[in-house]
Amino acid sequence: MRITNNMVANNILLSLNRSKYAYSIYETQLATGKKIQKPSDDPIVAVRALKFRTSVREVEQYKSNAKDAISWMTVTENSISNIIEIVKKARDLCVQASNDPLGIGERESIITSLKQLKDQLANEGNVDYAGRHVFTGYKTDQPLTFTEKVSGKNYKIKEKFNSDDVETIEKIIDDTPNPRVISVDRIRLGYSNIKDGVTVSIPKATGTPPDFTVNTLDSNNPNAYEPAKGEVNFLKDTGELIFNSTDKAEIPTDITFEYNKDNFEKNDLNPVHYFECTDYNNVDYKNQRDNISYQVSYNQSVPINSLGKDLVTVDLMRDLEEMINEVGKVSKDGSKYDDLLKDNLGDKFNQLIGKIDKHKNGLLKQEADLGTRINRMDLTINRLEDDKVNFTDLMSQNEDIDVAEVIMKMKSQEMVYNAALMSSTKIIQTTLLDFIR
Repeated sequence: MRITNNMVANNILLSLNRSKYAYSIYETQLATGKKIQKPSDDPIVAVRALKFRTSVREVEQYKSNAKDAISWMTVTENSISNIIEIVKKARDLCVQASNDPLGIGERESIITSLKQLKDQLANEGNVDYAGRHVFTGYKTDQPLTFTEKVSGKNYKIKEKFNSDDVETIEKIIDDTPNPRVISVDRIRLGYSNIKDGVTVSIPKATGTPPDFTVNTLDSNNPNAYEPAKGEVNFLKDTGELIFNSTDKAEIPTDITFEYNKDNFEKNDLNPVHYFECTDYNNVDYKNQRDNISYQVSYNQSVPINSLGKDLVTVDLMRDLEEMINEVGKVSKDGSKYDDLLKDNLGDKFNQLIGKIDKHKNGLLKQEADLGTRINRMDLTINRLEDDKVNFTDLMSQNEDIDVAEVIMKMKSQEMVYNAALMSSTKIIQTTLLDFIR
């Protein structure tokens, strides 16, 4: 086979280009610190790099979610702690007010303090995080309680009760000059001062006859707290359903009561967070549990919010409201403020102590539940930190070069390239003229 000078030159150039290309690969690796520059360099490394980089970004996002969740829950925890302290102070005031030697003046001073505590409860219920109310589920744009007086905006509210919601209380019937104390079976609604025009039917448990007769009255009606057998008195000013004591067995397991309310005072509970209702814009709201969850791992979501209706409860606000109203009803006139009224007022404060203890226990459970979720989130963040380190290490092992190894290979390739240059000069400079001299 005849080897021409052009063939030799072309082979030399091809070999030099190959050596130069191999040398440039190592030089680029050293400059970038990466094993490959494009997927075609090593598809396996490229695929693994995509997976590891995705994993690292996911871990970083989960970690960010977890930190944001802890911030939200920390705000919630501080507010719950404040609510518990308010309830404890309310209990202390009730203990003080239950003492028999206290007169109406001292008890009115205590009620003034209870009013302030009740207002502060409403303020704590409206705490927000980054402009979002933390106790209102998905409806973060609406406060838990009204921040100002609302009039003329009707809400149609539906409340559901069962026979366990019937409570027996003592009520003073002011049959002047001989007031008397009676036992009253009642269901208490979420609000007082309810609008007129409510139509409701309450079925009997036995179905004979099928329904109670519902009378709409005010609490100052002489028969307000003593309905006839088979009748229920709906007291719109106090928000109570009063049953005849002999009808206790007739009270059904499930009662659905609908009513309208269009006047709310500042710090009243916002019904959209507590009840199934329709607002003045005909928007329907369901009484559901809106749990806001953050995803903090591949298959792990953690609820971060606590619902205001479990903390600033309807019963808690109504208990305080009733006690405030009871003291307000008692006149300072000595002719009416007799021993019976005084003793009954002390008994009501004693009863409120027991109710507040139940509210406090419920709040402590909510605080404990939130604390366990915060601890869980702290552990999750620690695990995510470890995951990030592990994935980053795997990503580095997959993508990054061993600098010493690459330098050694580059130097070796440099020697190969220089040798190729030297050998090429030896071949190219030898021609036929060198032999015919």
